[in-house]
Amino acid sequence: MLELGLEIGREIGELGAACERQQRQRKCGASVILASMRWRLAAMIFAVMLAPWGAGAQFYDLDGAYHCVTAPDQACDKEAPGAPGRPAQAPQSSAKDKDEPPPPTFGEIIERVKRRAATEADIRLLEQRAEAKDPRGIEVLAWCKLNGIGTAADVVAAYRLYRAAAALGVANAKTNETAIYESRLTSAQRQQVLKENAR
Repeated sequence: MLELGLEIGREIGELGAACERQQRQRKCGASVILASMRWRLAAMIFAVMLAPWGAGAQFYDLDGAYHCVTAPDQACDKEAPGAPGRPAQAPQSSAKDKDEPPPPTFGEIIERVKRRAATEADIRLLEQRAEAKDPRGIEVLAWCKLNGIGTAADVVAAYRLYRAAAALGVANAKTNETAIYESRLTSAQRQQVLKENAR
């Protein structure tokens, strides 16, 4: 690619020199413009090839948002600054608890959210995680509230949750908060959240 850029640069230089010789005749202006355009196109292609591609979550795609559940890596182990660790599972010690199934894991909840089949129990557990300031719990609950998954759709609550997630350093939470504000809230709801934010 670099060789192509150098070759195009030499071509532009040669055309420029030829144009200087023919400047009185004004026949070469288009040739220099075309060569210049090819050079810019090659430079743009080169820049795109070198650009780092982000792996951030998409606003409407849960797969990117919850890679820590399916394929955890070192980045998943880092908690957001000031965020507490993951909430511990409730202990199962009493005799009557043994008859009840264990609570679902966070991974199971995520899978049901992806299928748009979250249960009331899933939402309760997500709310508990959100109250404990768990960034991932807040983000998943915000998604559920926004899209009415396992609960009634509530865009204002989703906005508030994404705002809380952004404060905890969740990637793309601020982007999602802004997208909800700009495209999903009514004028009255915008005024409501602006008043809340001013407090």
